[in-house]
Amino acid sequence: MTSYTIFGAGPAGLYTAWRLVTGGKAVSGDTINLIEWGDYAFGGIGTGTRAPAGRICSYFCNNDPTQSYIEAGGMRFIMWDPTQSQGHQLVTLTIQALGLGPKIIDFNTTDNPLLYLRGEHIYQNNLAATPAPYNTPGNNAAPAATLFSNISALITGNPGPKTRADQCTFYGTGALPPSFNSYVYPPGSLAGSIGYWNVFYDQAGNEGYEYASDAGGYTSNVINWNAANAAIYNGEFAPGGAFKTLDGGYSQVFEQLFQQTQAAAANAGVAFNFQNNTRLHSIWLTPQNQLQFQTASASAPDTANSGVLTSDYAFMAMPPASIDLVANATRYADNTGKVDVINNTQVQLYLDGVIRQPSMRVMMFFDSPWWETCPYPPDLSGGTNVFGPSITDLPLRQVYYFGNNSNGQNPNPTYGVLCSYDDMQYIQFWQELEVEIDQNRSVPLDQDYQVLQGPGTGTDTMTRMVLLELAKLHFDQPNGGLIPWPVQTIYNDFSLNPFGAGYHAWAAHYDICDVMQKIRQPSVLAGVGAANLFIIGEAYSNDQAWVEGAFCTAESVLVDYLGMTTIADTTNYPLICAC
Repeated sequence: MTSYTIFGAGPAGLYTAWRLVTGGKAVSGDTINLIEWGDYAFGGIGTGTRAPAGRICSYFCNNDPTQSYIEAGGMRFIMWDPTQSQGHQLVTLTIQALGLGPKIIDFNTTDNPLLYLRGEHIYQNNLAATPAPYNTPGNNAAPAATLFSNISALITGNPGPKTRADQCTFYGTGALPPSFNSYVYPPGSLAGSIGYWNVFYDQAGNEGYEYASDAGGYTSNVINWNAANAAIYNGEFAPGGAFKTLDGGYSQVFEQLFQQTQAAAANAGVAFNFQNNTRLHSIWLTPQNQLQFQTASASAPDTANSGVLTSDYAFMAMPPASIDLVANATRYADNTGKVDVINNTQVQLYLDGVIRQPSMRVMMFFDSPWWETCPYPPDLSGGTNVFGPSITDLPLRQVYYFGNNSNGQNPNPTYGVLCSYDDMQYIQFWQELEVEIDQNRSVPLDQDYQVLQGPGTGTDTMTRMVLLELAKLHFDQPNGGLIPWPVQTIYNDFSLNPFGAGYHAWAAHYDICDVMQKIRQPSVLAGVGAANLFIIGEAYSNDQAWVEGAFCTAESVLVDYLGMTTIADTTNYPLICAC
């Protein structure tokens, strides 16, 4: 009888549990323990205000499943195209295997976003006639995506790496091409040892950098991350991409992962135990490389409330910030002779191989689609299921328009808007609005676990600030009653613990492939031999910020360390980069 313990019921943890059972690794008499800090509910979308799977949350207005919903976390994937070996293979295969294929719909982004930059309204298709107000000759008359592509080509050479395997090779050995012209970086410099912000400034100047940051929508795309990775990612990611989602909410994937794992485990005689409101407090190895750990309750997360527990296999399906919290508690765990793997210097070095990118979403539901008749409406033409975005240098940053996507059973539907989809330095702008005027914080920020309880209710102050900025974006004047008061305002602050970030990026001066491979089994990095303790999740993947990254790292561990047969075709699609 084998015990498997999974810490974290986000995409990586749920996928691991599902594959252990459906892949035949866990058999009759075995036990799978899924331990989750959040107050998660897997009883069906719209049955509770609790987030169903880590940074994935399809939220229905006033928690009414007959109403419209907004994706309050991860919201889309790229459909796998086997003829081109492109897209998110494991996510696509999993959705099909769960029987959700018929629910796949387009998540279209407009090719003509409304831009509000430095006080000017410009539709992207008009940039040639009305360039963006930046001193970037030649580039500000084209979309920011063009500037990103040009910088990528300068770094990778043209043509750059095309296949996933080629990309992995470039991460480790890719160098600036002979044609690279720079005062700072000579041709032949290793791209993985260059910061992206540094090289972007070197090639496009500060105004080019500001234009890319503002008009690109994601500040996280222009931070000083690994230039080899950034060049590839930014060279292919832009508005107009072919995204997919599920009719009725992306959370359905993770609801079904849980429910079908539960059913399959019962049929196979596998004990499947789900324990929410519980966190991994500390974890270590004995001198004989046996796993031991302690848990804590969500109500008192800093105090271990269990005795010493054991498991044959343990999967830390959690982001780096969560691992930090476990490492801090493990350092002081009172257990004579413990082998503290997580705090080992080499393990900590590799854990630092990714940059944490805080993100936040503020969302509103209205009783009418007022944005359709405003002076500066978003261009949502060009097919069905076009959700935006509009892009601005205001703290809103990006706006997506979900509209009325209810099931038609409610005679008074609401219309959803993801009003502020932002990241990096803009988080603090909204974070100060999480507390109402004349009120003081009652919980330290590092102990505010808002996201674990699901979306928070926006304050009146936050609501007024959003309406003010929406009015500037769509009416070019302060609100003054132009936009109706919303039916509901909610937010998710992914900068808070235990997530500490909405997504992650590879840091410069790291061999991405080496970190990706070795962080999965930290005991080897720590020099104490192979133990069945594994780290999985999107942060240390080739698909950071995507569910595919979480699935790929989990699948790679199951294949490489537990001897399972992959469900993917890895001929031209390595799950993670090989060294």
